[in-house]
Amino acid sequence: MSLVDSTFQGLPEQLLNTFGIDVTYIKTATSQTYNTTTGEVSGSDKNIEMKALISNVSGSTYEGTSQTNDLKIIFGNKELGTYYPKVKDRIQYAADGVNKVARIISINTSRGDNPILHTIIARPQ
Repeated sequence: MSLVDSTFQGLPEQLLNTFGIDVTYIKTATSQTYNTTTGEVSGSDKNIEMKALISNVSGSTYEGTSQTNDLKIIFGNKELGTYYPKVKDRIQYAADGVNKVARIISINTSRGDNPILHTIIARPQ
């Protein structure tokens, strides 16, 4: 275990439990099949309940590739274990009393020997 791991591993959980909101991380099924006749994709996604911080982001503040409605979402790694977020995954969150889903478009993981904190850019669908 690196010094970064031993020093910062518990910090995201403490901050997110205090300041985070409830979200659902939707881990896309690893084995999916596509039916060419119906156009449907089958396979079971896995929902993971967690806490996250959500803020707005603009193209000028994040690599110039963001759209005006994109979100910056920060969450720890406790609930994901050894799994790293992927661009095919999604985040479900509540906004204005309605459940919304955003697709992950960019991922930045802060880590030592193990992942500690994920900062993603997600695009509401």
